[in-house]
Amino acid sequence: MKMLVMEVVFAVLSRLLLGIVLLSDVQSVANEEVDINTLARIQRFFNFNYATGSQYAVAINVPMEQCQSGPSTANFLENDKSEDVKPYIKRDSMEVYQGTELIAAGVHKDAHSEHLLMNPPNDSPLTHLLNNSNNGCVVFYTLNTPCVGKCLNSDVVLSGLRELQNYQGMKAFVYTYIYNKDQNNGNLRNALQKIANRVPLYRCGRNGCIYCGNNVIKACLDSKV
Repeated sequence: MKMLVMEVVFAVLSRLLLGIVLLSDVQSVANEEVDINTLARIQRFFNFNYATGSQYAVAINVPMEQCQSGPSTANFLENDKSEDVKPYIKRDSMEVYQGTELIAAGVHKDAHSEHLLMNPPNDSPLTHLLNNSNNGCVVFYTLNTPCVGKCLNSDVVLSGLRELQNYQGMKAFVYTYIYNKDQNNGNLRNALQKIANRVPLYRCGRNGCIYCGNNVIKACLDSKV
């Protein structure tokens, strides 16, 4: 009888220990940030391979090792080649590229790039990308900041940001330029703060990346990169 009780206790303790280990693994991934130097290489990769001279946005979901310190972009997004993606990145188009590890869109007068990738809520290209892997690394990059007047004042972008916020893996929201119509907008800081409150926010340019912080810093608001 004593032996049976000990076996039951051992089994319960083993399951508890396993649960703690698994929870620790999930939390460590969720709390880990993208390496800022690797993020700079990823942003340069986007602009070299997918930029067409006008506004665009892309999002990736890759193994988390590709966002940690050290990895090169040698075999990065090898199934989402430039010649396959670029035809979707154009002005006045609502087409969205949905590939293996990447989604991408240009801009339309009635729907900005972020809108195209994040809508409809919970069934968007971003939704399906996030569902590909729940413990990888997701980087959402837009050449220009989402517009203050509409995108960041409605569910046009906020619904997608909530999905990113709930993602358990590593994540980052990245931009390079301030949208030209918002460069002197007094509400810009508050609008970008809506992103920073949900997802780590970075600004990346030719000199590398900066972390915009929990309270968005001035360098992330300047019209010049």
